[in-house]
Amino acid sequence: MSRVLVIDDETVVGTILRYAFDVDGHETVVAGDGASGIEMARSEHPDIIVLDLMMPDVTGYEVLEILRDDEQTREVPIVVLTAVTMQRERDRCMSKGADAVMIKPFDPRDVAQAVGALLSPAQSA
Repeated sequence: MSRVLVIDDETVVGTILRYAFDVDGHETVVAGDGASGIEMARSEHPDIIVLDLMMPDVTGYEVLEILRDDEQTREVPIVVLTAVTMQRERDRCMSKGADAVMIKPFDPRDVAQAVGALLSPAQSA
């Protein structure tokens, strides 16, 4: 079983993704803001992170940079979820270390599939 950390300030997104990942046999933890997400990434040791880009206070861009600069979280795959559809913003996410970028609105099954594809076969449930 893999541990998935969802960092999103929209409660409904966290709930939907938790259900989708639980159905796939993953353990899911949810952080409601960027600062909490950084702390949970360090303390919960997730196998993968799903990160909202547009959050107040600490943005997804900042979270991404902090996690990539941190030795504890540097290698954890990160899937960015964003409503920003401009290619240059998706490219920016990838250049900052995102492993995948998915556009909101999204189908939870597609996000779960992307997460499964990024996890190693030994981690997948």
